[in-house]
Amino acid sequence: DSLVHIRSSCSPLGAHRQVSNFSADALLREMDEAGVDAALIHPPGWDPRAHEVAVEAARAHPDRFAILGYLPLDQPESRTLIDRWTNQPGVLGLRYALVRPEQRTWHEDGTMDWLWPAAERAGLPVALMATRFFPLLAQIAERHPGLRLIVDHLGYVSGGKDDAAFGKS
Repeated sequence: DSLVHIRSSCSPLGAHRQVSNFSADALLREMDEAGVDAALIHPPGWDPRAHEVAVEAARAHPDRFAILGYLPLDQPESRTLIDRWTNQPGVLGLRYALVRPEQRTWHEDGTMDWLWPAAERAGLPVALMATRFFPLLAQIAERHPGLRLIVDHLGYVSGGKDDAAFGKS
């Protein structure tokens, strides 16, 4: 997976590295040790300052970091921000994990319907953890041929019904 999370505070959710602070400098040290030149940051939803921290990192290291951030899909003001989204340093597009209980139906309950034409019009790629809704994603791609979609984690999410196919049990 090409996405990394840096954060200023807060305990991470799920299987993420369980440290409350993981700075851009710490990530750069690890990238250098591993021979990684650049990375895409996805600001994690559990840190309220995550987007700001990501923009600071991209501004300080434009040759090393870019960002796939997120606009709150359930907030009307996001619809007016999308056209200016990439005016921020390092921001290239959007990414949604949709793993919180209140988000798990957004792909089918209409919450995300405004996003597809808006992202297509703005030229924003949208990355998704889309394991639960591949058939719907195909329909969205057909309706919006100019929309660039990215399927996270090769379509796999740990803890799902497909674990056995990936050698996990």
